Amino acid sequence: MSQNAPEAARVPIVLLSGMAADERLFGPQLAQFPGLRIQPWVEPRHGESLRNYAARMAQLIEPDTPCLIGGASFGGIVALEVSVHLRTLGCVLIGSIRSPIELPLRWRMLWPLTLLGPDWLAVFTRLASQFGKRFLPGGTVRRLHRLSQPEAAFVRWAMCAVTQWRSRPATRRVRVFQIHGANDRTLPVALTRPDVVVPAGGHALTLFSAAAVNAFLSDVARQVTPSQSVGPIEN
Repeated sequence: MSQNAPEAARVPIVLLSGMAADERLFGPQLAQFPGLRIQPWVEPRHGESLRNYAARMAQLIEPDTPCLIGGASFGGIVALEVSVHLRTLGCVLIGSIRSPIELPLRWRMLWPLTLLGPDWLAVFTRLASQFGKRFLPGGTVRRLHRLSQPEAAFVRWAMCAVTQWRSRPATRRVRVFQIHGANDRTLPVALTRPDVVVPAGGHALTLFSAAAVNAFLSDVARQVTPSQSVGPIEN
């Protein structure tokens, strides 16, 4: 355990996993920080926006208790929106981004398709996997097929939600602590402005650059104290 672990133990930390991940993504962090809590995803409502989903999630994280909220990848995006409803000490982004303008072009190009909603996205990906076998790489066909399946419903909603995500003043007032991998191909580091760049880090920082992430969390916990907490930024 790092020398800053006592500070981390005193600061409640809540993390959200990636779009297609669960608490196993934070195995190395759970081993180091006994008080760390991984907030499970809840099922999104029909037509629910990222902002409204985050407001519901906030009610599950004890809005009146000061804490650090954060997440990896998509989880960081949701955590940023959740933080405006909490007495947050800050938001920790792990391989994530601060605003929609930092999304890669390939994600923003999906916007017209995702306007149709998760159900139509399932139809499109199923048809694409069936009729694209002749001209699409096998790996792409397999990913499209998986995305069309019922068990991928949350991922389809998340894809629609993040491509329709819009920035707002409330999230820009959140104190952000950001760590990113230099070799992240999913959310390229060149499009964002992290506080710490892990030289050999990829997208799954929590697993494959665990020491760097744990040291970063410890340092963030050292920088904040419950006395620095503020009320919800937006009700």
